[in-house]
Amino acid sequence: MASTPRLAVATCQFAVDPDVCRNGAAVRRQMRAAARRGAEVVHFSECALSGYAGAQFDSFDGYPWDTLAAETARVRDLAAELGVWTILGSTHRCRSGKPTNCLYLIDPSGGIAKRYDKCFLMPGDRLHYEPGRRIVTHTLNGIKVGLMICFDFRFPELWRELLKRRCQVVFFSAYLASPAGNALMEQVAPATLATRASENSFYVVANNTSGGRQWCNARVHRPDGSIAVQAPWNRTAIVTHTIDPSTDPTLYNPIGPLALRAARGTLHS
Repeated sequence: MASTPRLAVATCQFAVDPDVCRNGAAVRRQMRAAARRGAEVVHFSECALSGYAGAQFDSFDGYPWDTLAAETARVRDLAAELGVWTILGSTHRCRSGKPTNCLYLIDPSGGIAKRYDKCFLMPGDRLHYEPGRRIVTHTLNGIKVGLMICFDFRFPELWRELLKRRCQVVFFSAYLASPAGNALMEQVAPATLATRASENSFYVVANNTSGGRQWCNARVHRPDGSIAVQAPWNRTAIVTHTIDPSTDPTLYNPIGPLALRAARGTLHS
C-alpha cells in the first residue's frame, strides 16, 4: 500500500535587512537549523534575501544586483547540499522595466523549479515593482502547494483559484510590520489567514519579517483555521510542522468539499 503523502515544513522569520549579505547569512543559518530539525521545505518571508524597496531603501538606483545574484547562488548551493526545498523571498530583475517582488521555489538539487511574482501591489510598491500576472503551483511529496505574497492575501479570488487548482497547502510570505505597529492590522492579518485556511480547507504556512513590530507572526494554520504552531512575536525563530492530510477528517470543518463546489460557481449544497 502506498504511504500517505506528508510534508515536513519549516517557516522562518528574521529581521529582514537592507544589506543583502546580512540577509543571505541569516537565510543560510535558518536553512541549516531547519534541516537539522528534519524539514523538507524551508520557507522564508517576502524579500527575505533582497530587502524590500520602499520599506528599507528608497529605490533600486545603485542596487547591488551582482551581490544579490551571488547570494542567491549561495542559497541554491546550500539547498542542494542539504537536500531541501527552499521558498526564498527575493526580487527578480527583469530584462526590461521594473523588477518583480518574487518567491523562488528552489528544488533539492539547487535548481529554480518555479518563480511566483506578487500579483497585487500596494500603491507604494508600484513605484518600484511590476505586478505578477500568474498563479503558481507545484507538487511536493505528492501534495500540491501554491505560493502567495503579502497583499495578495486580501483578495479571496486568488485563494479560490488555488482551490480550483486542487492545492492543499498555501505558502504565504509577507512583510507585515512597521516600526510603531498597526493595531488594526495586528487583528486583521491573523484573522484573515485563519479565515482563508478555513473557507478553502487549506493548510496555510505563513511567515513575516520579525523586524519592527509584526502584524502577524510565523505560523501554520490547519484546514479548519486553527493554529498548529506559531513563532514568538517579534523575534528570530523557526517553526516546524509535518503536514499530514490523512488527519484532516478529525478536524471540524463542515465546509469540506462544498468549498470547491462554490468556487466553481454552484452556490448551494
